[in-house]
Amino acid sequence: MNDRALYRFNEWWATGSVRKNLTGTFRREDYAKWRELLGHRSILLFYGLRRVGKTTMMHQLIDDLLRSGVEPERILYFSFDESPGDLDAVISSYARSVLKRPLAEARGVYIFFDEVQKARDWENKVKIYYDLYPGIKFVLSGSSSLNLARRSSETLAGRIMRVRVEPLSFREFCRLRGHDISYDRLRYAGDALEPLLSEYMEKGGFPELVGESDGFKIREYVRSIVIDRIVARDIPEEFGIRDLDLLRRLTEVLMLNPGMIVNLDKLASSLGRNRITVSNFLSYMEYSFLIRTVGNYRPGVEAASRKLRKAYPYLPAFHTAMLGASGAQDQGRILENTMASVLEPEFYYRSGDTEIDFVLREGGKAIPVEVKSGTYRKQDFARALQRIGSDRGIIVNRERWAVTGTDHMRILECPAYVMAMDPQRVLGDLASIP
Repeated sequence: MNDRALYRFNEWWATGSVRKNLTGTFRREDYAKWRELLGHRSILLFYGLRRVGKTTMMHQLIDDLLRSGVEPERILYFSFDESPGDLDAVISSYARSVLKRPLAEARGVYIFFDEVQKARDWENKVKIYYDLYPGIKFVLSGSSSLNLARRSSETLAGRIMRVRVEPLSFREFCRLRGHDISYDRLRYAGDALEPLLSEYMEKGGFPELVGESDGFKIREYVRSIVIDRIVARDIPEEFGIRDLDLLRRLTEVLMLNPGMIVNLDKLASSLGRNRITVSNFLSYMEYSFLIRTVGNYRPGVEAASRKLRKAYPYLPAFHTAMLGASGAQDQGRILENTMASVLEPEFYYRSGDTEIDFVLREGGKAIPVEVKSGTYRKQDFARALQRIGSDRGIIVNRERWAVTGTDHMRILECPAYVMAMDPQRVLGDLASIP
């Protein structure tokens, strides 16, 4: 390992501080919780979609350690995404050139490895260091949930804490845009927040896009820096696939059709591949945060049908980026995709001519959620509630906020910007309706 590569990643060894352009000024809502985890002995693993701020957050943690009095030489950062390297070689070079002492004598040392899944046999090597050298605290990050979860569970069981880092929430996005509005005041803020929600859907919660106003640059960023890199680089490297044509075609189909019901037999036939191959590729896309899938809810059964799952782009911005400026946008589907990202539902419901966009599980009860961007009939939703045996549900719409229903049923109509801002409070409101 070339020592100069280490010096390039760790400027604080010379300056004593982290450059401001690496830390930024904004801290995520969960940052305080993440910082507290530095005090635990366990290995800390942050994972999630590309470009959501994992690297920035690691530099923020390093900055806090330096400000708390930790010596700069006791903090190592290395990115395997930007500079290929062997994990053993990185640590050996660091111990020899910077610590200048045997690792067995190291105390209060922090090692940050970014995109660790790109380092060969990382989980076994980290396990050895963890077991042999209790004075080292490992903080890791990665962008693929399958191998990170599987390898860390199998090899590092009992030694690791996993934290998923999501894109900016709508509430965080609004704060960055200068709108820090309490939940109790949201009903008065529709004129400001509804346009911000449209902007948020286009930008996808990526921190680097918050201040960008050029639609072409936004779509190009999402497509080339996020989607294309996952498709052309991350998935092939992580899962060893060679059929890039199939992966690209699947990506295009799913990005352009939010909420499509995936019939594996028909999809495989149209793509000219076998069913098992297509099923595996869909799994790779889900584990790499390109898509999210939702199962068909079966009342009275604590599971979803494995057949006819719905697939959504992981973020609505993926759909608009693939669609391009000239594509006709279906605002209803984009809003539904947004709610899929906000609510992270396990289920939808479809039986005969009855369909409900999402079914949440809250307090042991099924909570149906229907997303409507235009006019709608509450009577139709009420009949759907009866069909699955639920006495209350939510209609997410553009601007109406009201409670309606009968003696035996309650329907909460909620603006999309309110649901996006604080879904747990909305669910709490629904539960509190007498």
